[in-house]
Amino acid sequence: MTTDHSDHSDHSDHSDHSNSAASKYKVEATENTNSPQRGLWLCALLTACAGIGTSIYSTLHHLELRANGHTLAACNINSAINCDAVAASKYSEVFQIPLGVWGLGYFIAMSLLSLSVFLNHKSAKEHEPTWFLLAAMGLVTSIILGSISLGVLGTVCLVCIAIYALTTVQAGLAWKMWSRRRGSLDFSLKTTYAGLTTAGIAVILTVLAFNFSKPVGVLPTEFQDTPGKHDAPTSLPPLASSPKEIPLNKNVYSGLGEDFRQGPDDAKIVIVEFADYMCPACGTTAPILEDLHKQLGNRALFVFKNFQLSKQCNASMQNDMHAFSCDIAKIARCAGSIGKFWEYHLKAYQEQTKASKEMAIEWGKGVGLTPKQMNECFASKDIQAKLLDDAALGEKLGVNATPTIFINGRQYQGDRSASAMRAAVEAL
Repeated sequence: MTTDHSDHSDHSDHSDHSNSAASKYKVEATENTNSPQRGLWLCALLTACAGIGTSIYSTLHHLELRANGHTLAACNINSAINCDAVAASKYSEVFQIPLGVWGLGYFIAMSLLSLSVFLNHKSAKEHEPTWFLLAAMGLVTSIILGSISLGVLGTVCLVCIAIYALTTVQAGLAWKMWSRRRGSLDFSLKTTYAGLTTAGIAVILTVLAFNFSKPVGVLPTEFQDTPGKHDAPTSLPPLASSPKEIPLNKNVYSGLGEDFRQGPDDAKIVIVEFADYMCPACGTTAPILEDLHKQLGNRALFVFKNFQLSKQCNASMQNDMHAFSCDIAKIARCAGSIGKFWEYHLKAYQEQTKASKEMAIEWGKGVGLTPKQMNECFASKDIQAKLLDDAALGEKLGVNATPTIFINGRQYQGDRSASAMRAAVEAL
């Protein structure tokens, strides 16, 4: 009698094959744990952790810039090396999410993937090839962003360079490990899908956490001081063609309080500025307008109106973008009540980077205001109403950036320099 052992033989072959594959990966994993590869994976994990820390700093810097219009970051060295300039550009966000947040999600994903391989977790086989793919993706992304920074913005961010360096280190580690293990990595669709799912979840959760926890004090796009925003559009004339009626209050009893001004009230040239005390571009423009005032003398009347980027004194704002601008504006008007508006005004812009409610008070003391006077001004409903009225007028006139300047009712669209503005005045 003959016994058929074919089924048993096939089963044995299949088992041997499965055991062989498992043994092969087990051997590779053991080599991975005990060989120099383990040291490389530890470096990969530490690099990803460094990336997490750098991305968190980048995100916090981005939010501070959006909330205050400027930062005191040590990496703001000059025009060529300036973190604020890069973070203020339109390239610093993707889908209105700061690049720092995307970087944080990326490095968290890389840390999870490298940790599973380093610990020889059961998911290591799925996570390892995905780590290699993302390491290459990180390097390519860094090259693209670095090219935009140098080629388009003309300035670099040291924090960004640190992130580019970390992605380059990751790519270097990947290349070194790839050269040793290229034949043993499984890049099948099933494996990479599983690894990419893990990475994707890490990124999505990071973005969602940011959306739920981010501060509300982020400047709307139309008010952001992005590089070149205030440059004169070459296709527009220096002055808008149609003048607008801008009411001026020339004494304490008119309207909701007088508009502080320099020059004769009957001057043929009237220059009105809508500005915010914490806006960097306004701080740059303040001494230029002062210089123009000296050049024109009694030929022009200069008027300041408030357009503070804070819901505290501007109904068109949804949030307190410039948290202390209203406090400064109130003490500026308070200084005006003792004839020191312009002295306080210029002081506030000169020391703009120190802006706070406490500094607003210190500047007030410097021009002769007493604590009692300033407390009364902070509580004054009349001053509050005036600030709101100025902002409402600006909104009606179409002010959508600070500073906005009108010359005889026509919005000035030329270069922000004393000579260019004087040329526009002379043309009138």
